[in-house]
Order: sequence, then C-alpha cells, then structure tokens
Amino acid sequence: MITDPKNPHGRPPSDLPKLEPAPASRLRHRTDFDVIEINLANKSQRKKFIEMTEHIYEGDKNFVMPLRSHLMKFLDVSNNKSLKHFEIKAFIAIHRNKVVGRICAHIDHAYNRYHGHDETGWFGFFECVNERKIAHGLMTDACNWLRSKGCATVIGPMNFSTNHQCGLLVENFERPPVIEMTYNPQYYEEMLLSFGFSKAKDLFAWTIDVTASDVDKKIERIKRVAARVKTRNNVSVRTAELSKFENEVRTLFEIYNRSWQKNWGFVPVAEDEFSQIAADLRPILEEKLILFVEVNAKPVGFSVTLPDINQALPKDGRLFPFGWLTFLLKRRSIDFARLMVLGIDPDYRKKGLETLLFLETIEATRKLGMKGGELGWTLEDNELINNAIRQMNGKLDRKYRLFGGDLS
Repeated sequence: MITDPKNPHGRPPSDLPKLEPAPASRLRHRTDFDVIEINLANKSQRKKFIEMTEHIYEGDKNFVMPLRSHLMKFLDVSNNKSLKHFEIKAFIAIHRNKVVGRICAHIDHAYNRYHGHDETGWFGFFECVNERKIAHGLMTDACNWLRSKGCATVIGPMNFSTNHQCGLLVENFERPPVIEMTYNPQYYEEMLLSFGFSKAKDLFAWTIDVTASDVDKKIERIKRVAARVKTRNNVSVRTAELSKFENEVRTLFEIYNRSWQKNWGFVPVAEDEFSQIAADLRPILEEKLILFVEVNAKPVGFSVTLPDINQALPKDGRLFPFGWLTFLLKRRSIDFARLMVLGIDPDYRKKGLETLLFLETIEATRKLGMKGGELGWTLEDNELINNAIRQMNGKLDRKYRLFGGDLS
C-alpha cells in the first residue's frame, strides 16, 4: 500500500472547506418538515429507519434492497459487537407523518485512538427524497451533534467504517451494485456539495471479464512471470478449507490487520469482531474463491472473493415468506463475483504476490462458470494495487466518493 511517509496512516486532507459560515447554497428553513432523533436500540424505531428507503428507490431497476433481517441485526447498537467502540446518533426527517430522510452521525473511538487524535467525526446511512432543504436539515443536525462532541472534521458517507460499506456512488449508475457495495440516486452528490462538503477521498471499483483471459497475450506473459515467481521464491497458493473454518479465520485475521494497517481510514479489527463478520459471511462463502499465498509454507497474503448474491436476492430485501425460494433458485445462475479484500504482509510486497492472487482468482471464477467480477474498492492513490489491476485488464468502472468538511 502506497502511503505518504509524512502521513503514514493516510489521514484525511487538511484543506476541507469550513462548514460555517454556511455557503449561499445551503437551505436552512424547516417550515414543513421536522428532524428528530431516534434510538436505534429500539426495534420499532430501527425498522422505521430502515424501511424509509422503499419510496425513494421505487421504480429504480438497479436498486437492490439490503436484506432487512441483516440490517435490523447490524443496526442494533445495543447488541452488535462491531459497534462497541462507536458513539452513534441517528436522525430522521418527517414530512406529513412520513419519514422522508435519515442520517447517522457517529464517532469511532477505535479509529481516533489508532490515529492518535480525537477530532474526526463521521456520517453515514444517508438517504433522502429529492428535496435539498430536507437533506440540509439532516446534515445540519448531524454536524451540530458532532461539533458538540468536540469533532473538528466530518467525513462520509461511512456505514460505519472502512470495515463496512462506505462511499457515495458518483460515476456509473447503469447497473446494480454488487454484494456489499453502496448505491444511491444521482442527486445525492449535489445535495452534499450544496451543503458545503467537498471531496475527501475517492474509492475505485474495477471490473474484469474473465472469459477472455485465456486468449490474451498480455495475460499469458504475466502467467509465465508468475510461474517463475512461484518457483524462485518457493511460493504456493492454496484455497481455504472451510471444514477448518475457525483456524482459517484466525489466519485471515492475523494477515488482515498487518496488511491493511497503513491504509487510509483503516481501523484495526478486534478478533471477536472479525470472527463475527466471517460467521455472517459463511453461508455465502465459496471455498475455491478464498485464497492464501504462502512463502516457504508460511501464509503471507490472502484474497476473499464473494459470489454476487445481489443477483439472487429478492428486490424488496425480504426473505420471508417466499424470498428464500427466489434466492435458492437464482443462486444457481450467479455469474458475477466481487474480489472483496486482498492483503499482503508488508514484508512480502512488490514480489508479484498480488498479481499471483489476481491470476488465481480469475482462474477460479472461470472454473466456476462465471463471466466476470468486480474488484474493489481500492483507494484512488493506491498505485501498487491499481496498477496490478490494470495489468490484469481490469477496467475502472465506478467511483465512490467520501466527502468532508471542517467543523471548527
């Protein structure tokens, strides 16, 4: 991972625009709507927060509603282990007794401890009807709460950290999102910019057509180089053994925190939290798509690729009473995947191991009958990984943007 030696953890930019005084484009009047706080630990309020998206995406053929049961569990702030380091304040906007917008403001104390400062706040789970004044009302209250907690900077959307979904889709709205990637109306970007936010960081999503890789001369050359790398450095690649799930998860955990520690926005994951994430994903894991690269029989890197189950999920996000049947029938025809995470121990970088994992992943997806996949997200300035993807004929397909502002 390429980092600035003067800024080893890739902290947010220092030139974000001040949010006060407000720009002329920000709307302040609230004559026909209210913004109220809600308690996500309360089941009925949490359900209201989740289900308000239905009318926003009505008629959008590319929207895939996240599983309601998963969101109900994930947003249960009183029981979700991965949220134990957060302070969270949730808001909804009400117009004529109808929820027309929502937002979360949050402070990630684990992030602040790791990066050695306490001034960063975040927002996420932003959704809103196409009314700038309502969006600005939600953002105002979120920022005011963060400011009251001593935050000097706000960044988002982040749901709730880089270990979860993040970024606003700003380029290419022509296809559905793949598993665990965000999707939103195009007008959201204008709402954030007119409030006073500006770009903080871009995240890239790449696509690759695996059906053509066996006849591409450039790929064939890369394969020959990779073969020499394996022989010369005693490198091997193996698939995960899900029959030894706990042991494999422990190995993934050890490499993950070490390999991602200097990435922008990184927050170390506690082992119990990592194990919970793995357990949640286990029902959809494909053994042949989880790869370890080893040097002298020591695991030094990994990649995890997930079948794009968004292709099979019911559009309304409900598995009951008939959604399970739809999912099981469509799952057999999934032909797309997402390379979700790849990590190489820092001591073993620039040895071609990233490319080796890409090659092996392409081959595995082809053998499973898939047509292609998405790789990402990657940081816009992570040239080591981005160049490796370009070499594999990856095409930059989508950009997701994090926005920020100065609260001080």
